[in-house]
Amino acid sequence: MKTLNTKRFTALGTLGVLCASLLGGALLATPAQAKSSTWKKVAIGGAAVGGYGLLKGKGRVATVGGLVAAGSYLKYRSDKKKEARRSTWYRKRYGRNSAARRYRS
Repeated sequence: MKTLNTKRFTALGTLGVLCASLLGGALLATPAQAKSSTWKKVAIGGAAVGGYGLLKGKGRVATVGGLVAAGSYLKYRSDKKKEARRSTWYRKRYGRNSAARRYRS
């Protein structure tokens, strides 16, 4: 019985560390720092955790990993759309190579 509790504690501790490391960077980043690539990396990490859970037969780990991957992917797509809109607006307002034109003689 003692071995079973030790294994459960180790598994829960590992899951907690994985979740904290995956979500911690994305949640602590300010909006100015959080680019779409941040959410893409979190989605890849979540998918890796989900795959690990599926391979080892751990349903809870697979579920948490899948949920993290799905949520992060949706956030990645919405941020990617915002970045595209922002760059389109900037190109329309300032042109494609406004900095290069400014310094020509």
